[in-house]
Amino acid sequence: MSRISFLNGIYSKIMAVFLVAIVPLVLVQIWLSVAMRHDALEHGRSLLHRAASDAAAGQDAVAGQLRQLLSDAAAEPALMAMDMDAADAVLQRLVEETSAIGNAFVCDLAGNVTASAKKPFAGVRSDRRRYFLEALRQGGFVAGDFAVARVSGGPSIHFAQPIRNRSGQVVGVLGVAVPLAWYQQLFGTLDVPSGAFLAFFDVAGVLLARFPPTQSIQSGDRFEALFQGQFSWQQDSGSFVIPSPDGVETLYAYKILHLGKGAADPYGVMFVGIPMPQALEEARDRMLATAAVSAGSVVLAVLLAAVLCRAAIVNRLTVLAGFAASLGQDRVCLLPPRFGTDEIAQLGRRMVEMSLSLHEKNEHLAAAMTSLGLERDALARAVEALRQAKEELTRRADYDELTGLRNRHCFFERLRDEMARLRRYGTPFSLAILDIDDFKQINDSCGHSAGDAVLRALGQTLGETLRDVDEAYRVGGEEFALVLPATASGQGFQVAERVRLAVAGLTVPFGRESLRCTVSLGLAEADAGVDAEKDLFAAADRALYAAKAAGKNCSRLDPGAHG
Repeated sequence: MSRISFLNGIYSKIMAVFLVAIVPLVLVQIWLSVAMRHDALEHGRSLLHRAASDAAAGQDAVAGQLRQLLSDAAAEPALMAMDMDAADAVLQRLVEETSAIGNAFVCDLAGNVTASAKKPFAGVRSDRRRYFLEALRQGGFVAGDFAVARVSGGPSIHFAQPIRNRSGQVVGVLGVAVPLAWYQQLFGTLDVPSGAFLAFFDVAGVLLARFPPTQSIQSGDRFEALFQGQFSWQQDSGSFVIPSPDGVETLYAYKILHLGKGAADPYGVMFVGIPMPQALEEARDRMLATAAVSAGSVVLAVLLAAVLCRAAIVNRLTVLAGFAASLGQDRVCLLPPRFGTDEIAQLGRRMVEMSLSLHEKNEHLAAAMTSLGLERDALARAVEALRQAKEELTRRADYDELTGLRNRHCFFERLRDEMARLRRYGTPFSLAILDIDDFKQINDSCGHSAGDAVLRALGQTLGETLRDVDEAYRVGGEEFALVLPATASGQGFQVAERVRLAVAGLTVPFGRESLRCTVSLGLAEADAGVDAEKDLFAAADRALYAAKAAGKNCSRLDPGAHG
């Protein structure tokens, strides 16, 4: 590639054009951004502080009203005497006369709800609710505790007042539940800036209510980031900026909530927040005039840059863009005459060479891909045939074709595995040997096809009757084995009896006839000191012979089995 002088190079041309246009534009934009952000923050803080104060005043008014209502109600003779029949009328009056109250109820000192305006309430307890515990601990009015009301059925904010008898002793707690829906209506009447939201938290940092609602944080959740950094319970109000859960910065203002002027302990905090994009948008209208004047100063420079760029750069870059599209479509590229000698021209010539090389390589690649596709299809067919052959061999090697059960080889492998587990972990298991009673008589009287039908039905019945952990095996002509993991002899005997009864009740359709059969079972529990294939099998076989000798159609335990 030949060397191009600096003055003739595209770099110097681009730098000369855009320095004229960009430098004043950048300076103006920096100034506008700083001024806009500062103005937006100050304006947003002012609006949010006013909204937070209004919301806090509304909530304090609600809390004050409820405090007075609960104090008056707790002084009613029926509540002071904890007369629940008479207290019901007081609770009903609270709910009917106060639109904010969704339910009113009384709890005894153990936390049991003993009276409620909403029914039924039997068995409902409040002994773990913060409003109940704090009312007893503080001995006074408690405001703001979120819970899903179990009687009125819905998310609510609870307020509570202790009930004292005539001697001044606390005898119970009077509580009311204010539904979140009522708070949504209250917040909806406030003058909140466009795009802002209200959030009411208790002193534990739990969200009580939010307007408008959102799925990202709901009542009962915590938003730890709000209560860290610049927030302080010792400062009556303030504002700060933190990232929201979605990564967007949010401007917050807050107002601490107290039960009346001069109250020492707060009962909650009211936040008003607005995402920074909305806060900036609020201030952007006031900056349009300044932005218009500033933008006008760079219009001529931008127009000049556009003309020069089109003449020196854009037209030729358009040609190269067409080259790029042609390369993707496997077409050969050709440069127009008088294309120049700078870097753009050299890039164009290299793209022409590249297009010729790519076209040739694409032809070879297409031929190779066709060949590979044919080989891939052939290989896939061969792999599939091998997989099917392997599955068929496995099925024939491990399963009895007539009953669908695993065969004698699999049975002895399973015995070895269970014995190893017994010796290592001490996990008990039992073995049952099952034999069809008088099976030869079925074959002799009805034919071998009838015997096969009985064997198939027996295999299906075993699969349906045994537990999921158990497994049945066909180990001989009419002889079957049942491996019962984690099962002592007593429980194994119950499994054997369940199998015997299921078979005794089995009816096997065969032509116009219905065949029936019974089975005898011998059961033995494994011992870590015995040989699985010899001693355990022999013990179960002895038990089977004992069952045959006892008249068949019965189950017997090996005399040496564990109790």
